[in-house]
Amino acid sequence: MDSYTRGKHLALRFLSARMYTTREIYDRLRRKGYDDELAEKIVSDLIEEGALNDKFYAECYIADSVNLGAKGEYRIRQELLRKGVAASLIDRAFKEADVDFDASLREYIKERLRVTQISDYKDLMRFKASLARRGYSSGDIRRVLQEFEFDFSKAAWENN
Repeated sequence: MDSYTRGKHLALRFLSARMYTTREIYDRLRRKGYDDELAEKIVSDLIEEGALNDKFYAECYIADSVNLGAKGEYRIRQELLRKGVAASLIDRAFKEADVDFDASLREYIKERLRVTQISDYKDLMRFKASLARRGYSSGDIRRVLQEFEFDFSKAAWENN
């Protein structure tokens, strides 16, 4: 078996386990010892055959990240860029994605408030920062948090 066929079988074995971006497959082939030209040929053939599709990958990644990971748009965008998906494909995938970031954020906040005590302004700021690290914009965080009531009139030691 020639190196092209071995490399293509290897790439298909990677893809049988989970979805990958074109850059991830290319990088994995390079790490396995295939040269630039051969890795590019294998990747371009897989794209032509429909086995690799970065736009479809981005759409699935967005849906999973919002519905399962409660991640915001900014974090998802950064993760996709890190995986090698082109910014134009990411933009199109976000436009076509049927996800509700506000609903996801609202559900995540409800879930976190069951286990997180917010007894003063400092706790609230920490909570907002954790939401921002999940990739939500400050405007989205502010808008959704307005739906919740926080009572800071009692001192923290009175809640015990």
